[in-house]
Amino acid sequence: MASKTKKDLIGVMLRGRRDIFTSADHVDESNVLTLVNEALSQHFLNVDEEYYLYWYRRGEQPILERTKKRNAFVNNKVVENHAQEFCTFKQGYFLMEPCAYVSRNDAAQAKVAKLNEYLYRSGKQTADNVVSDWFFTVGKGVIYVESNDDEDVPVRAYAVDPRSAFVVYSLRPGNKPVFGVNIVMAGEDTAKIDVYTRDKVFRLIGAKAGPRVTQYPVFATVASEIVGVEENPIPYIPLIEYRYNKTNTSCFELVIPLFNGINILRSNQIDGVEQFIQSIAVAVNCQFDEGTSVDKIKEAGMIVLSSIGDNKASFQILSEELNQDQTETLVDSLYDQALRIAAMPTTARDGRGTYDSTGIAAIFNNGWELAAADARNTEDLFRESNAYFDEIITYILREKGLLDIKLSDFRLNFVRNETANVQSKAQAAQTMLASGLHPEIALKKSGLSGDPVADVERSQKYLRMIWGDPDKVDEQEEQTTGTGEADIVEDERDTGEATEGNV
Repeated sequence: MASKTKKDLIGVMLRGRRDIFTSADHVDESNVLTLVNEALSQHFLNVDEEYYLYWYRRGEQPILERTKKRNAFVNNKVVENHAQEFCTFKQGYFLMEPCAYVSRNDAAQAKVAKLNEYLYRSGKQTADNVVSDWFFTVGKGVIYVESNDDEDVPVRAYAVDPRSAFVVYSLRPGNKPVFGVNIVMAGEDTAKIDVYTRDKVFRLIGAKAGPRVTQYPVFATVASEIVGVEENPIPYIPLIEYRYNKTNTSCFELVIPLFNGINILRSNQIDGVEQFIQSIAVAVNCQFDEGTSVDKIKEAGMIVLSSIGDNKASFQILSEELNQDQTETLVDSLYDQALRIAAMPTTARDGRGTYDSTGIAAIFNNGWELAAADARNTEDLFRESNAYFDEIITYILREKGLLDIKLSDFRLNFVRNETANVQSKAQAAQTMLASGLHPEIALKKSGLSGDPVADVERSQKYLRMIWGDPDKVDEQEEQTTGTGEADIVEDERDTGEATEGNV
């Protein structure tokens, strides 16, 4: 058995990217080189795996390296690239529409609208697309944020390559970020390393320590010298890590063995067809003209035979065709398992994935609800990381005097598909409204609206036409609240007197 290359072993050992931690509470000139080099040793372990996943998605898969000892002349190498399929679907489903901020109260509507305008100008929505593509591919993505001198575009956001940028977290509860690192190769043997803390920016020079993976141009870098120290213009670490899930795996990482099996079966299918066409010829009691070789027989396509003595000449094609139906069934089984494990909806492929049901039943049967649940989990993690971006953008806007807005005034909202199953959602919302629930609650709980506060605000006159004047409802609530409090007080007095009398 041939020994596995390091590249092969990486594919076997994929278990998600490592989060990098430090026990240090503060970074300064005295310890920055030590802390950065400790972090780099962990980071480059992630880089090895990220390169493997990056190129696996682009079609560089183990089947391309396969060899055959028998019938080596028939060795087809077919890549059925489902990694690309999974990443494309996940990203498109996760960000059907650019995520934006929605108001948590009516008073902040105008401020949130202005914040969304700054968000759009900052390039954050484009960065979200790129960073999500990264974390679906390799498990992590990184966004860099900076203040900008232009008042129309006061903030800039960029997605950066997670193979060259990362964040180091504290081991203390909460795991707050301690510093961020961005690496840029300045030549064949030199790297510029920028280290960001809340108050300083350290400019380091790194030396190449040697190749880590021979198949890819990945070189370990060691920080060797501090060449500059600057004040951080904003009291935040401008690098923010985003992730697909808690284990930092890519969306197809766990099903790579199934993909490799599909590639082997597909390649063998083509081999089977080719071997059937190029079958072995067996000649029995045949006499060929002098100088006739096997190659000449193949080129001729037709031959004239003469028997030897009383023995009858026989020239036959020895062939056994591969059972394609059984192979296709196995391929379909592997593909279905991959869909379930990776929380992908089942597709109708050769009649598979179809059910005698419609509406909600079809959504659950075909795996769309599982895909939606997986996307909601990614949303929660995205919001968790993006909360740090929210702190940065609101700080910059306040410092520049452009917008005074609080974090409690807004939240990040994802709009997936508000028209999906819209009839059921509308019926649910109408039932809630008829039961006396506030329109915002009805729209939110039914899933009919992604921004119920804004939608209710825009629909005030239509709501009055159907459900009455909301101002009268407010007046009635105030009267009811006042009367209710008075009644409670009287009830307590009566209860107290009765209790004393009984005693």
